[in-house]
Amino acid sequence: MLGSDGDGTGSGETVHLNIPANASDRLAKGRDVPQIPDRITGTVGDTLLIRNRDRSTQVVAGYPISPGQTLRIPLNRAGNYETTCTAHADDSIEMVISE
Repeated sequence: MLGSDGDGTGSGETVHLNIPANASDRLAKGRDVPQIPDRITGTVGDTLLIRNRDRSTQVVAGYPISPGQTLRIPLNRAGNYETTCTAHADDSIEMVISE
């Protein structure tokens, strides 16, 4: 897990990950989703804000995100993480969180 228990609002910046409406269609055709990066970077205290605009539930960092849902994950621990991202062609995404 990238964050820890809390209210979901870090004291730093907001890092955005927007899953587009056509993500599941592109993935079903074996195509990348260009809006989904290979790496997300942030700093301890930042918040990762994920918006799922797709018609399918997506899973990021172990959290299922329903269509139309927004999820906030506080980035509380520095490190390099390889984590789940079903909106990515490789089903994973690298997260780099610095001090």
